[in-house]
Amino acid sequence: MIELTQIGAQLIFIGIVFFLIGLIQGALIPVVKNSRMALSGHLTAVQCAMALAIFGVIWSLVELPLFWETVAAYGSVFGFILIWLGITIASITGASKALPIAGAGFSANVNAEFTVKVMVRTGSLLSLLACTLLAFGLLPILGQS
Repeated sequence: MIELTQIGAQLIFIGIVFFLIGLIQGALIPVVKNSRMALSGHLTAVQCAMALAIFGVIWSLVELPLFWETVAAYGSVFGFILIWLGITIASITGASKALPIAGAGFSANVNAEFTVKVMVRTGSLLSLLACTLLAFGLLPILGQS
């Protein structure tokens, strides 16, 4: 039986707020330097927001030690937000080195390029770790019938 946990409720709330931010960002796509990158940021926000809300709904099924459960929950939150924020900064500044497909034809100063690279890479590693932990934490449900 799925029940709502405190971490689950927090993930759902953060996911819904993040979804709202993604919707607002969608309306602002035409006003940034790189609208293609802004579209990528908008899609990242709404997709990651839905993932967080889903994680919250199923959180009671996750069986991990408390430390790893916390890393999985908040690692996914911070990882997803870092990726989105890096992409959003790239859309405003024109940074393109870390995201060359959406950034094709644009460039920014060294500081902006470095900031975006660090945010996107750190967020990617955090979310990869968090989702790996989540997958391991859900393994016990496969044995239930």
